[in-house]
Amino acid sequence: MSGNASILSRLPFDEKLIYIDGEWTTSQASQTCRVENPDTAETIATVPECNAQDLDHAVKAAYTAFHDGPWVNEYSGSQRRDALLALATAIEESRQDIEELESLNTGKPISDVRVELDDTIDLFRFFAGYADKVEGRHIAAQTNRNLEGYTVKVPVGVVGFINAFNYPICLLAWKVAPALAAGCTIVFKPGPQTPLTTQYFAHLLHKTGKFPRGVFNVVLGGVGVGQALVDHDLVDKIGFTGSVATGKQVIQSTASTRNVRCTSVELGGKSPGVVMPDADLDKTAKLVVSGCMANAGMNCNALTRLWVHRSIYDEFMPRIKAAAEALVLRTPQDGATEMGPLIDKRQYDRVLEYIRIGREEDRAALLTGGQPALGRGYWIQPTVFFNVSPTARIATEEIFGPVLSVLEPFDSLDEVIEIERKNEFGLAAGIFTRRHQDIAKFTRKLRSGTIWVNNYNALYSYLPFGGFRNSGFGRELGYESFDGYLVPKSIIDDISY
Repeated sequence: MSGNASILSRLPFDEKLIYIDGEWTTSQASQTCRVENPDTAETIATVPECNAQDLDHAVKAAYTAFHDGPWVNEYSGSQRRDALLALATAIEESRQDIEELESLNTGKPISDVRVELDDTIDLFRFFAGYADKVEGRHIAAQTNRNLEGYTVKVPVGVVGFINAFNYPICLLAWKVAPALAAGCTIVFKPGPQTPLTTQYFAHLLHKTGKFPRGVFNVVLGGVGVGQALVDHDLVDKIGFTGSVATGKQVIQSTASTRNVRCTSVELGGKSPGVVMPDADLDKTAKLVVSGCMANAGMNCNALTRLWVHRSIYDEFMPRIKAAAEALVLRTPQDGATEMGPLIDKRQYDRVLEYIRIGREEDRAALLTGGQPALGRGYWIQPTVFFNVSPTARIATEEIFGPVLSVLEPFDSLDEVIEIERKNEFGLAAGIFTRRHQDIAKFTRKLRSGTIWVNNYNALYSYLPFGGFRNSGFGRELGYESFDGYLVPKSIIDDISY
């Protein structure tokens, strides 16, 4: 273990323990997973590779907690609200440890992690506000005055969450906060590369003393334990964030098991950005590069397909090049660092292969980057191709790395919209212009779940996030997310009986 991993020595668990049924439990698994620091590729920790026995233990704990425990059956909405507020405070009080751990495990710049922790704390407080505001409707009977109809909303039940590696603590909050506020119980599986802050989160949840046993449970591992979670008949809903291929498998599995269950999947993206002739070119170049390269490009909504109007194309390219080359790549814990490494060797090799494809198969022109960086770990230079065909592989396939494809210049916004309507993804998009007519046309006609106008990557707890087509279905954030963990029941009462 390297010297900068001293935070790990202060954690309240070891390599054999998982959090199930309100206590730290020794995993029954014989296998373990190595956890790396992407900055250096060093192993910094070892965690259990949970097996079917661990998973069954966790799901049954959540099932018992939901059907027999106080979280749903005795606690009022205000009690759940206060529990979530206490958890937000616990995260806030321990934020320095969480930030250090998250940066170490993900390679994220510490400045980015601090913003993500702000968002995480805000999310728990935001959804706490919904916990005591679950409401139904009264519906007057139309044909029989003796019948009274009304609805009540109840929590969906046991929710199995499968998280992605790119935002471990923040995406955890996206999922866990609304589900707990609604009264659900949870089995949570983090990405196998980034389990450490999930383990620490379980410690903080336990420490509050506000959550009954079995309400929140953790399982660790890869595809095997994830599939077992999806297939378990006692799970009522699956929430998944990850690749399109795995998401499709999740959807198929939830429909083929004995009990069909609801599913929310947030999948991939190949998000377009459009630069119109009246855009502020210097400001837009920086926004585009940030929109693509944030989190080393490992964002499902990353701006990776850039359309630039023909009249400004040649003028804009030097600005994009300068903005990409100005990004600071240093040790993630350095406050000046603006972009970190890829998460692991598999992703590092994948991105380098796409860079090769861009050069050799797509025959795209390389504007800047295209090489490993810093001589260690999983670092790759911010990379920009230009004059890229809209049908090229690097322009149509999700790379999940710091690679921007500036497409061939365009003449008409209608032309761009027509092409992007056929994009297999529909997660996000952006447009840079001062013309309200162009903004209205782009935002109304494009089928993307989030559209940014003269900014990119801004997300808020109160606005829903999700996509169309291969970007998935269901929504994270906002009231829409909270409502997704509730199910309406209709009650018809004969008041003359």
